[in-house]
Amino acid sequence: MKISNSASANIQILRGLAIIAVVFIHNAPPGEAQVFLRPFLNFSVGLFLFLSGYLSCTENWHPMKRIKKVAVPYVLWTFIYVAMICLRTPADFPLLFVKSLLSGSSAAIMYYIFVYCEFTLLIPLIDKVARSRWKYLPFAIAPTEIIVMRLFPLLGVYELNPYIKIVTGLSCLGWFTYFYLGYLLGNKLIKVDYKQKRLTLLLALSVLIQFAEGYCYFSMGEQNCGTQIKLSAILTGAIFMLMVHNVLRSEKPLKSNVLTKLGNLSFGIYFSHIAIMIVLAHVPYYKQCILFPINGALVVVLSSCFVWLGRKFLGKWGRFFAM
Repeated sequence: MKISNSASANIQILRGLAIIAVVFIHNAPPGEAQVFLRPFLNFSVGLFLFLSGYLSCTENWHPMKRIKKVAVPYVLWTFIYVAMICLRTPADFPLLFVKSLLSGSSAAIMYYIFVYCEFTLLIPLIDKVARSRWKYLPFAIAPTEIIVMRLFPLLGVYELNPYIKIVTGLSCLGWFTYFYLGYLLGNKLIKVDYKQKRLTLLLALSVLIQFAEGYCYFSMGEQNCGTQIKLSAILTGAIFMLMVHNVLRSEKPLKSNVLTKLGNLSFGIYFSHIAIMIVLAHVPYYKQCILFPINGALVVVLSSCFVWLGRKFLGKWGRFFAM
């Protein structure tokens, strides 16, 4: 779909904001702190998917072009992360590389590539449903998936097969609300006209709900309390995306050179920031002295510099590394 220059500039700023949140999520302290921090960061991946849906349409649907753009960096960065893991045990590399490639397990960020490719392939089907009288029914997909595949197993209702867990971790269904909402709004298939003040109030209320649900998840294991895929996080995220929609349709350009530059580098930062974190973790006293949110800001700066230098030195070959 065609968008104005101001909307295009705003999208880059929003991508810059999203990549900051992604990096801060991975640098946030574990445990109970996640209950309070994550509601303000959990919009990150959802925003990337919302913008992707917002910019998608069947008229310009070229799935292989989109998939190739992310598949090659995925393979190369999987190679890099597995090589870092196997530095002391190189004999483990071949098998671990294949397993990681198929399961998206080389780093905590790799699931996104599977989710993005799934949405890309589903665009024709999404478009048909979005233009039908059943257009609102898909909003039930993410909540249903969260309850059946994530919440019930945590509550002990039943246990998922390990292979099903892998599939669930790579599935787009739990993220469906973001991409679908973006597609509907970007293609003007629904009209939502809430003022920013009203949305801000709703956002604040949803954050309080997310605090409460975060504590419930915390009681079932501290590793679960910050997840982006829970009911209250989807609610908060959807409200935030409506606020983003108001910004995009207002045609008023946002101004932030820093966020614009980060938006331009966001794809490379997404792939590389975990590697930067791994290297920093080996610096003496780093974890003890550099605490949140300074650690997050430092990783943003270092990974940005890394991607920028990669572009300078690799030139046209940089795109294979998402640079």
